[in-house]
Amino acid sequence: MADDFKAHALNTSHDFYELLSLTESATDSEIRSAYRKATLKYHPDKVGASPEALERWHLLQIAHEVLSDAGVRELYDNARRAREDKKKRDNAFEGRRKWMKEDLERRESGALKRKWDETEAEEVFERELRRIAEDGKRRRKEREEQLRKEAIDVQQEEQRRREGDTVAQATPSRHGEDAGPTDLDRSVTLRFAKNDKTAHIDKDRVISLFERFGPIEDAVLRDKKLRVDGEKHKQPYVTAVLVFKSIVGAHAAISDIPELQKSDSKTFGIFEQVSWAAGREPDCLPKAPLQPTTPIPKHHSRSENALPADPAAPATPQPMREANGGLKKVPSFASFRGTPGGTPRGPNSPSLDEITMIRLKNAERRRLEEKIRKEEAAAAAAEG
Repeated sequence: MADDFKAHALNTSHDFYELLSLTESATDSEIRSAYRKATLKYHPDKVGASPEALERWHLLQIAHEVLSDAGVRELYDNARRAREDKKKRDNAFEGRRKWMKEDLERRESGALKRKWDETEAEEVFERELRRIAEDGKRRRKEREEQLRKEAIDVQQEEQRRREGDTVAQATPSRHGEDAGPTDLDRSVTLRFAKNDKTAHIDKDRVISLFERFGPIEDAVLRDKKLRVDGEKHKQPYVTAVLVFKSIVGAHAAISDIPELQKSDSKTFGIFEQVSWAAGREPDCLPKAPLQPTTPIPKHHSRSENALPADPAAPATPQPMREANGGLKKVPSFASFRGTPGGTPRGPNSPSLDEITMIRLKNAERRRLEEKIRKEEAAAAAAEG
């Protein structure tokens, strides 16, 4: 019988002290008193012979026998403390597991939110690019339709004139007007790495830096991870599209940015791949003519500060002197393709003022390049 009570003391999951409403430090007399009160309260003759009542009565008998024997009670106390310690450890472990689970859910939620934000920003960027391209396409179609109607009007007017129809006032033709470059023709793309050094660069800052080339009509920035040569993982970048109000500003930005990156690398050195948004130079820009291969005779000398000969420059033509002292007529600039005064320009050509500014900038750049080549040649000759 004693072995049975020892087995109960070691393996039971019931708290005998709680069953008898006692503390762990209860004395033998307190145990006997509590047992008598409990048996009177839960006696089957009083509460009935239900299975629950019989089970409780049986547990009271076992609790009294275990707690009344000092040796068995010590075994029960040790086992009871071990069970309580295990319960505390389990509760702490469950709390740790719960915290880890919640932390994992927070991380996953944050990652999903970041990915959603990046996807949304990319969609906004793509929509804006499509809007710019569609606007340019719409404007081209409208201009083509306008030119078609004007061509029909011109043909009808010529036919009336041939038939001898006298018209009091001819309808003026607007064939020589220009709808101007499209939004895509005036757009420039660029990118810069997103890090601590560029944390202050936002949309307003980019606009303020690039407005030195000309007024900016719109700007779109987005965050994107790009793969860079030499890097194993994609790096965070900010890509931007700048829509200038004039194609002159866009042309100046792309032409001047390399020099600015050398002279002011701290400010402009962060910008990479500054190029046309269309991927190539717009067709409406005047093309620089080929440099003449025939050397200029010595008697055609110029002053040191004069610009080099540029057939595309819109400056006022100066008479050239023949070898015998006479004047030689300068060829008309209208013979060059795309030059104002020549053949009519296309529907997306720049205005006359814009062409003039672009040609002057090209001439100035060629003059500076020639000056640098001469200085380098002189320096090399001095060293030799």
